[in-house]
Amino acid sequence: MKLKDFPWNGWLRVAAAARPAAAWNPIAGFSDETGGLVWSALGDAAVLPEPYGGGWLANRVRALEVSGPVEVPRDALAPEPSTGALRSVAPGLVARQRVTYRVALSKFHDETKMTVADVVYPYVFARRWSAKDQQVDRATALLREWLAAVRVVKVETEVRDFGDLHVFLETPVVEVYLRHAAEPAEAPAIAPPWSPVPWQLLVLMEEAVTRGLAAFSEDEARRRGVTWLDLARDRKLGDALGGIAESFERRAYVPEPLRGLVSVEQARQRWAALRRFRRQHGHWLVTSGPYRLQKWSGDSTVLAVFRDLSYPNVVGSFDRYALPLRAWVAGVERRGDRLELQVEAQTLTKFARSYKIVREPLRLEPTGEKARDTLAAHWTVVSAVDEVVATGRAQEVQGGRLIVDLKGKLPPGAYRVLLALALNGNSMNAEVKVIPYRVAE
Repeated sequence: MKLKDFPWNGWLRVAAAARPAAAWNPIAGFSDETGGLVWSALGDAAVLPEPYGGGWLANRVRALEVSGPVEVPRDALAPEPSTGALRSVAPGLVARQRVTYRVALSKFHDETKMTVADVVYPYVFARRWSAKDQQVDRATALLREWLAAVRVVKVETEVRDFGDLHVFLETPVVEVYLRHAAEPAEAPAIAPPWSPVPWQLLVLMEEAVTRGLAAFSEDEARRRGVTWLDLARDRKLGDALGGIAESFERRAYVPEPLRGLVSVEQARQRWAALRRFRRQHGHWLVTSGPYRLQKWSGDSTVLAVFRDLSYPNVVGSFDRYALPLRAWVAGVERRGDRLELQVEAQTLTKFARSYKIVREPLRLEPTGEKARDTLAAHWTVVSAVDEVVATGRAQEVQGGRLIVDLKGKLPPGAYRVLLALALNGNSMNAEVKVIPYRVAE
């Protein structure tokens, strides 16, 4: 479930079986059942798990292209293993895969605008702290193993038209280079350029841990004999963080890896905004999510909707997942090494508070055209002795048909091709179509 704005005034109540016990910090906190619920609303993930499938759907980043192998440009940056400092890559470095993203920026809860610095600082953090906290090490292992470099290509400006009001949105285009190659549908979720919290809050937490005031994880806090870092409910720690933030504001402090990306004036504004937010709301949990922590007790937590016109996921963005629709292979025609699929799908018609679902032929838009619904064919090829020979996922559309291209994938022999369609990621109880298929000598 994901909501941005209520079109009416109301409450949404979600219950957990146990009282909250985990500390509230976005690094290695929110680890119990209640914390997971709270953070799922406060935070805003780069991508979200498909609610009716095994893939990912875009939330704050959208993958434009997955390609490779490719040589990494010299102006791409890679974080150093121990310090996290961003350095230019060595000449001749080849990445197995490149993922190009558009990143949807907006305002944080403290009213500061996101920038490229917020996008790249998590890469710095992962390298700097993985050797110092086992929980951070485990959580960032995949990213550190796969990430080769990151490159901010450009920052585009989009205009959102609200009639008399125009909102200007900055949208970075970022390339992430990977050491290994993954399935194109999985690659965007491995090391996306995103952070749900501003860079200055990450720096503030780092300073608290460096000074021995707290630890990111429960295990590390127990080992060092310090408190588990809590940005909301630990008032003593909150006051100590206030002193650090005040000092950083006076100095307009910018961590070394971000110098060149953050000016002195920007840094001073960020620290001032963070301190102002704490005075107004009584905690340090600034995020980019659609909800803001308002108040809490031992038994309940109240979140307020954060209403801001720069937030990218407007009302209706996730409507298509409320009622999952299905698709079927209505016919298959072989042309050479390709299978051309005719598709039938459910369509939804709404009227007032009622709706009607009808199965009918689906009009497929050509590849590259903007379409409201996404359709994918998942295919598996099985040999005559029931061994899986090849698998894949196809989304190419030509002439109103979905194309499964098997060219070069199979040696001569007799096979069966198993086909299942997923409409908007819905692969629940999919009907499997079995097609005899033979490759000549």
